[in-house]
Amino acid sequence: MIAFKSFLQEVRGIAGAVFAVLLTILVTSSLIRMLGAAASDRADSELVVPLVAFAALQALPVVLALTAYLSVLLALTRAWKDSEMVVWMSSGLSLGQWLRPVARFVWPFALAMVALTFFVSPWAQQQLDETRLEFSQRPEDQRLDAGRFMESRSGQIVFFGEMASDTEKRLGLVFIRAQSAGQESVILASKGEIQSQEEGGGAWLSLVQGTRSDFNPVDLETRQLRFDSYRLFLDRSPVPERATPSLRASGLVEIVGLARQGDLAAMAELSYRVGLCLMALAMPFFAIPVAITSPRLGRSLHLIFGVVSFMLAMNSVTLVQALIVEGRLAMSVGWWLTPAAIGLLTALLLWWRQQLRPNPLVQVVRAVFPGRSAVSKPSA
Repeated sequence: MIAFKSFLQEVRGIAGAVFAVLLTILVTSSLIRMLGAAASDRADSELVVPLVAFAALQALPVVLALTAYLSVLLALTRAWKDSEMVVWMSSGLSLGQWLRPVARFVWPFALAMVALTFFVSPWAQQQLDETRLEFSQRPEDQRLDAGRFMESRSGQIVFFGEMASDTEKRLGLVFIRAQSAGQESVILASKGEIQSQEEGGGAWLSLVQGTRSDFNPVDLETRQLRFDSYRLFLDRSPVPERATPSLRASGLVEIVGLARQGDLAAMAELSYRVGLCLMALAMPFFAIPVAITSPRLGRSLHLIFGVVSFMLAMNSVTLVQALIVEGRLAMSVGWWLTPAAIGLLTALLLWWRQQLRPNPLVQVVRAVFPGRSAVSKPSA
């Protein structure tokens, strides 16, 4: 039908624009977060771009779900504001008949959601965890970077060295603040150099021409000394064992296996993934009755309502996941609870909107007998 073809063409164009905007927001926020982590020495500055890419892939299922919902909502809202839907409804179309074109638009998103939620997103989360773990296990001499403050693994030493012009191992002005045995020390040196020793796997930070100031906060005793050369040992402790991967980074087979063994966390994670896919499938149909609007209202109202309603649905899925982890809700109920509530609410709204539409037979009677359009009630 021409109405459905026009709707599909419009909603696909809107989906491309909405996805581009949401993806830009996601990448920008991830980039800011990763740059902050790199500045605070919680991530490698050279791995910012891969970390942003992995973070975007990990959050892509939510972006797709929001794209499908907002696209249908915006397309139908535009049609109602321009009185286009009024024409189609007057031609005999009902709101229920719009379920079919919406389903044709949604099914590619549903397939992409399944692939992303169960396979791509866990792989991206696994890459994020491995990259962060690898960075946290790097020796301190490899983490020391000129022009940036760095805290030691023990948290008792803070380094800062100016960037030198000759090699990466040489530093300009060096500042070190150390705490040990209730004593604080501040070391300033004009030059520094990282020297790795072959035996033992240790590394030394060699300083020249500087001062060391010691302060005891108990008895307020202060001591200062000057040095021509000073060496500070950098921690090269053995790399700890590989950390256990999180459930968000686990594959589908592993999650199902743990869920069969009665692991509540695995059951909650599986319920979250299934519920997210079903919620993404149900939300575009929910947009059909809520898109009805008056031409006098602005479009921003429905956009705000769409974002808020999607956030409520996402919070509902997350709440169900938390209840399953706590053992207060069974997985057999949790995975379909939120999608079923959205579907029931959609059916009720469709029925209510249909009741507000005048009966075609009544319209014909009023057209033929205009004088009898208002029927008075018999007096008692």
